[in-house]
Amino acid sequence: MKIIRLYTNNTKQMTTQGWIRSDNFIDNCTNENYVLAKEIFNYFDSRLLGGIEDADILEFYNFFKPINDDYNNAYNLWSSLNSSSPSNTAGVKQQVESLRGTEIQKWDVSIQSIYPRNTSMYKTLLPHFRKPFQNGAIESRISALKNLIVAIGGDVKLTVVKEAVENFLASLTIAIENQENQFIQIDFAANDLEAKRLAAAEGMMYVYGKLISKFYTNLRFIDHYFPIELLQRVMQDLFMATLKNEKVRFLFKRTLDLEKNTLQVKHLGENTVIGYFTNGLTDKLEEGGLFVSFPPNSLNIYQLADMGYSLQMHHFHILQQGIGTAVVTVQIC
Repeated sequence: MKIIRLYTNNTKQMTTQGWIRSDNFIDNCTNENYVLAKEIFNYFDSRLLGGIEDADILEFYNFFKPINDDYNNAYNLWSSLNSSSPSNTAGVKQQVESLRGTEIQKWDVSIQSIYPRNTSMYKTLLPHFRKPFQNGAIESRISALKNLIVAIGGDVKLTVVKEAVENFLASLTIAIENQENQFIQIDFAANDLEAKRLAAAEGMMYVYGKLISKFYTNLRFIDHYFPIELLQRVMQDLFMATLKNEKVRFLFKRTLDLEKNTLQVKHLGENTVIGYFTNGLTDKLEEGGLFVSFPPNSLNIYQLADMGYSLQMHHFHILQQGIGTAVVTVQIC
């Protein structure tokens, strides 16, 4: 007798479970942690090199070495660009500080020597006095410079002032372009580094498969070639974000130790960036909530308690205060 079973839409479907051995565990361990990835890949490369008297191991080494070399080259470029970018960022900062202080003061004094402050011509030239040149984002200060140049126009009495403003604007524009080019290079280098990391992780898995075939009767021999301790260090402790506006950026959620852990923050940018913790239900800083400011072009260590960290508030966010580009690197120490 044939039994027919009828199923309704309410019948529970059997879910497909993933098997840990189907995952690329090298990729999982090195994802978004380029420092750890470098240690793991170089360790593996070194151990293979030590066994090249075996023809099979030599074959595996010759396969993996160029992949590892590519990763190291990409890592060195990325690291170099990050460490060298403060010079370009500092150049913009110095120009802005100069504009806020000596430059606008000189121009204002020169203008007042011809058109006193109570005259209509002075108000046309500097309707908001020095404020637009001393406060706000760089874009607004550039607009103030351009507006002053247009307002002076062909006034021969202010020819010298106009030339000074035009020269300063040109110098500031070059500094900003150099800074932006630096950040563009960092973005490209980071994307290339990520591609090289994935290639190295997949290359290690390929060799891993070969090692399994070679040592299938005693898989413990494989342990010699892998940095077991590093591979078990799966918790990411280094985070990097590029900020291009005032949008909140979430970096990580983590249970930390208030007494043992600190955050090392490297900030490359012209505006202040703030960091704070939330409960994860929102990315907004609570009214009256604790936060820490990361000054432009700085590298400092910060205490978790100063940022409002607790077991309930362990989602970390950063926010740039101003328009522009900033690169923030945060390491849990």
